[in-house]
Amino acid sequence: MSRKKAVIFWYNNFMLHIDNHFLEIETAIEELAEAFLDLEVVSHYRQAQKAFLADDSLQKEIALFQKMNEEYTQQKAFIKFRPEVRQLRKELLAQKRQLDINDKVVRMRRAEVELQETLAELTQEIACSVSPDIFVDTGLPLAPHKPLHKKGRGNNIKER
Repeated sequence: MSRKKAVIFWYNNFMLHIDNHFLEIETAIEELAEAFLDLEVVSHYRQAQKAFLADDSLQKEIALFQKMNEEYTQQKAFIKFRPEVRQLRKELLAQKRQLDINDKVVRMRRAEVELQETLAELTQEIACSVSPDIFVDTGLPLAPHKPLHKKGRGNNIKER
């Protein structure tokens, strides 16, 4: 009869039981993370991010946009009474448009979406391996969303 070794820790008045299964899960998670970081999608994202951050003129444009946005946010309530606030809004939207059509910004956003889709697929596969009833909200705009729970007595999950 083999004897399993286990370590027991107390953490915030909860007993944490660590045995070989826990260590195997931890090892599997580390291997999964390493394999994920080796994917082409991740390297593509890192390249896009590096190019995005290395472009000094783009970073200055972003800083200018953020400053304009702060100014507009502070004066937004007075737009009906002050025409210069309307002009500031037009300038803000023009600056936003310039940022949106910048090639490095477009590449960065596409790489982010590809990476998010890959993470969503991976998360969904992990959840389904545990139970097909687990819902994963991926945050993607066209992905299925779980309907909200009905309000009222007896409709709460804990009450069922």
